[in-house]
Amino acid sequence: MSLSEAQLEQIVAQIRGRLAVLEEEIARKLGESAEGFSSFDGVGDAGDLSSILTESEVDLSEARRDVDEWRALRASLRRIEEGTYGVCTECGVDIPFERLTAAPLAHRCIDCQAVAEKRERTFGTE
Repeated sequence: MSLSEAQLEQIVAQIRGRLAVLEEEIARKLGESAEGFSSFDGVGDAGDLSSILTESEVDLSEARRDVDEWRALRASLRRIEEGTYGVCTECGVDIPFERLTAAPLAHRCIDCQAVAEKRERTFGTE
């Protein structure tokens, strides 16, 4: 089963919407991280600096996670343009439309994803 034009358009709209949200969140989190340091004017104590560093680390960690998702979604758009979207990158079977609408960045079928997750739990990162 390959995806219809209408299904692809629906997924592209979904991906583009999520990309816009992520871009705003990334900009906001990076801005908040920078604001924390600019508000520390050298008058604060070590506790203030520690608090700013912790908050900045959280903001940067969240931004990093969002950037990873953004990259995966951009890769999905590339696969759509190439005509390979919706096909498992591991085994080549069609990925059901329902899975793609639930997780538009999916590039594996459910069976191959389960194997990859088991491998990751066993050996660490992919």
